[in-house]
Formats: sequence, C-alpha cells, structure tokens
Amino acid sequence: MNEDINKMKISREYYKEYSKYLFLLCICVNIIGAEVVQIIRIPAFLDAAGTILAGLLMGSIPGAIVGLITNIALGFLMDSSYFYFAVINVLIGLIAGYIFSKYPFNIKTVLIASIIISVMASVIGNAISIVVFGGILDGSLSDLSMLLVENGLNLFLSVTITGFFANLLDKLLSFVLVFYIVGIIENRIEKDRSRRKLR
Repeated sequence: MNEDINKMKISREYYKEYSKYLFLLCICVNIIGAEVVQIIRIPAFLDAAGTILAGLLMGSIPGAIVGLITNIALGFLMDSSYFYFAVINVLIGLIAGYIFSKYPFNIKTVLIASIIISVMASVIGNAISIVVFGGILDGSLSDLSMLLVENGLNLFLSVTITGFFANLLDKLLSFVLVFYIVGIIENRIEKDRSRRKLR
C-alpha cells in the first residue's frame, strides 16, 4: 500500500482543471459518509473524508470551503448540531491542505496527519459538546461516553476519551477512503487525457 501511495501524482496543478467537479465530489463523499454512519451506528463520523480529499488535491482554502459547505448542508439535511461543529471541518481542510503541501502523501504522513487532526477535533469537539450540549449527544459516541460515566469516570474525561479514539478511528478510515478515491480519480483523468490526445 505504501508503494502505491508513493506512486500517486499528488500535484495540485494536475487536478486544477477538474476543481469544480472535485468540489462536488468531496461534498458528496462527506454527506454520504455521515449518512452511512447514522445507518450502521459505528463510533465514527466519516463526514470529513471529502474535506481531507479536497485539502490533499486542491489545498487548504478549498478544503476549508468543502468542510464549511458540508456542515451547513448536513445541518439542514440531518441535524442542526452540525452547524456548531462546522469549525472542526473547516480546520480539518486547512490542516490537511497545509500538511500535504509540505510533506508527501505516504503512510507516515497520513498517520501523523490523522493524530494531529484527531487531537484538534477531539479537543474542540469536546469543548463544543460540553458547553453547548452538556457533553452528551445522541448517537454511538454518546453511548460510549455514558458507559464510561456509569463506570465512575467524570463527564469531561469520558467525552475526551471517546472523542479522541473515535476521531482517530474516523480519520484513519477517512484516509483509507481518500486513498482509493484518489486512485479512481487518477485513472479517470488519465483516460480522459488519453482520449483528448487521440482527437
């Protein structure tokens, strides 16, 4: 897998002419991911894979825009709580865009990025959860938090623990998804450019 990642042509100029399609794709990936999590109820979010993809392929600002639009859309489509957490998705886009503008897209960078984003998301997410929602939200994360509280841990620590590990799992899953999506996009672009050369 590491060799496959290193072969990828992660050059933002390479994707520039397809940016409007990538914006739509990234937002759709986020919304579908969030819907899937609601259906299968796993302790993750999957609403930022498209944000990471946008940051990787187009840069920090496009990544942040995708994150913002995603949470606004999810706030209307699914749950108004997404409005409060929009800042996290925006920061994920900024961080992913910055990291992958400085470092190659490989396993080491992906792991480091996952940890950095997870720490940021869990700290800010937990602060929002506790201040705005009292620390307990509907969904599988709340179930885990409540289980820890019932076993003697205080609310803040319970939400912090579940938030970090859920974020780490989420970001690792998101990067796996990003890896495969980039591979599909590259194949499509290569075929498109090959057809143009034949004309």
